[in-house]
Amino acid sequence: MKRAAAIFILIIVLLLLWLIGILSQQAQVNEGAATLEGTIVMKENIILLIEDKGFTLADAETQSVNELIGNYKSVYKLNNAVLSGIKSGDMVEIWYTEILESFPAQINVIKIKKL
Repeated sequence: MKRAAAIFILIIVLLLLWLIGILSQQAQVNEGAATLEGTIVMKENIILLIEDKGFTLADAETQSVNELIGNYKSVYKLNNAVLSGIKSGDMVEIWYTEILESFPAQINVIKIKKL
C-alpha cells in the first residue's frame, strides 16, 4: 500500500512540474516575447526561417542551406522548434526572447504558429 501511495505522489509531483513548465512558457509568450513571420525551410536536418519577401519555395528546393543563407538577408536558424503540423514552405509566426549573434542568426523558439 505504501508503494502505491509513493507512486501516486510521484505522478502528482511530475504533473505539477509539467504544468509549471507550460505556464512559464506561456508567461514568456505573453510578457516580452518578440515575433517574426516568415517561411519555414527544413533541409539537411536544419530548420530555417526566411523572412525575405522575394523568397520562393522553388528557391528552397534548388539551393543548399549555405546558398539560402548567402542569398537572403533575413535567414534565421531555429532552435528548440516543435513543428507539429508544419512542413517546409509553410508561412509561420514565431515567438522568441532573443536572437543569438551568429551566422546565420539563431533563435530559441518559444512558440510557433502556422499562418
